[in-house]
Amino acid sequence: MGKEEPLVRIRGVGKEFEGVKALDDVSFDIYEGEPMGLLGRSGSGKSTLLHMLRGSEEYAPTSGEVIFRVAMCPSCEWVTAPSQAGQTCTKCGGTLELQEVNYWKDAEARKKVKRSVAIMLQRTFGLYGDDTVMYNVLQALESRQYPADKRFRRAYELLKAVRMIHRISFPAINLSGGEKQRVVLARQLALDPMLLLADEPTGTLDVETAKLVHKALKESTAEGMTLIVTSHWPYVVEELSEKVLWLDNGKVVKYGDSKEIVAEFKKQVSEIEREEYQKIGEPKIQIEHCKKYYYSIWRGMVKAVDDVTLTIYENEIFGLLGKSGAGKTSLSRIICQIDPVTGGTVKIRAGERWIDVSRVAETGVWIAWGATTPGVGEQAAARVAMLHQEYSLYPERTVLENLTTCIGLRVPAELARMKAKFMLQSVGFHEDKAEEILPKTHTELSVGERQRIALAQVMMKEPAIAVLDEPTGTMDPITKKYVADSIRAARENLGMTFIIVTHDVDFAHDVCDRIAHMEAGKVAKLEDLRATAGKSEVAA
Repeated sequence: MGKEEPLVRIRGVGKEFEGVKALDDVSFDIYEGEPMGLLGRSGSGKSTLLHMLRGSEEYAPTSGEVIFRVAMCPSCEWVTAPSQAGQTCTKCGGTLELQEVNYWKDAEARKKVKRSVAIMLQRTFGLYGDDTVMYNVLQALESRQYPADKRFRRAYELLKAVRMIHRISFPAINLSGGEKQRVVLARQLALDPMLLLADEPTGTLDVETAKLVHKALKESTAEGMTLIVTSHWPYVVEELSEKVLWLDNGKVVKYGDSKEIVAEFKKQVSEIEREEYQKIGEPKIQIEHCKKYYYSIWRGMVKAVDDVTLTIYENEIFGLLGKSGAGKTSLSRIICQIDPVTGGTVKIRAGERWIDVSRVAETGVWIAWGATTPGVGEQAAARVAMLHQEYSLYPERTVLENLTTCIGLRVPAELARMKAKFMLQSVGFHEDKAEEILPKTHTELSVGERQRIALAQVMMKEPAIAVLDEPTGTMDPITKKYVADSIRAARENLGMTFIIVTHDVDFAHDVCDRIAHMEAGKVAKLEDLRATAGKSEVAA
């Protein structure tokens, strides 16, 4: 049967949120075993469509129909791909029957179909934090009633496929963001879904690890699973899919061969032009022999940051690059006074004085370097704001409130609104769109839009130093250009210093002045992209 008849028929689907169209008359077919990509800018409707296919109640279509063709067991109600119709049910021994389910008209049937549809969301790490990586995958296998005597072997195979064998006994809470993302993927594959919806599955992974995850996804589709994938990286969509649906403002631009559609989409994307900035100031952050060690009963002695010495200058855009788990986020959390050091010092210059922030997270006290009592008035000049990889917005508040009162902005309401709107435009929202989203809550926005609002939230605080952890992880190439421009503008107009933690090598090379490449908690190489035009040197 396979590709002769579609697995899902989508006809004239529309979705509105408070009168605004997120999807507008969308029609296409999804064929069993044929990997398909969704392409488009942030806010184009990709995530809305995925949630609709997942069966999330708040994403019920305003108009149109979604028809699933499935093989269902009349005895135990197990659901699988339509090509299995007539075969013996592996759960109860009954005979699978072909059925057509009007997904949003038949609530009971939708509940049954949903059990065979898995979704992997952007930057959402649904794991049992205190339990080990292995247990997290075993739990998924147990939930789908995988044979008990075969679970450990299957879990091992899945973790090997996503390159997480070296973390089997780690508690999930101790993993980096990229590692959590891979465990989530292993859990979804463990459910053996007939349809996997992957929303930016490798958006925050380094290139090498992303290739391995792509390989795992390809192998799963070769075994019969149907994949729908979104990505802000056009090459990912091209590599993982055969057909592509291109969306813009909720409408279908084109549907067809992935290589042809991706090639046309890329024509719209201009390169980020590199700027030579001539106003780099005096040292702003001085990191000397910084260490962050901790002991884990699962891992033994962990050297998250291992004797790092760096100087970051005022008004510099400084990059931290490295594979998942290399120590980038650990170092940035120390700079942000979230975690204390084990050894060494981290100092931030405030005017003419240096503030030792190495143990602020531990003591809550700011000490001017060389002083014996806390300094007064230096906190503002040494203030650091961070955009976390696992960021969140205040859920029941509007975008305007998230950008103003929620972060303690104390200015007249009219001025606050003007500043919020300006910051939204600086991170890629057109003026009309910025005005439109101010009264919305985060549930009415796409993940990419929420990420830009979180970035605007950091900028609204006008910190001396901004640390951005994976700022472009879920952004399309067009929006990334806006973000690059907004970072540069904040540097120019607000005198801010930036530290960008990223796997996005191209973005780092386009935007950063210097880059520290990290491996196993150490700085392996410093790369100067200013006057030396890309000269690299091994760190001392």
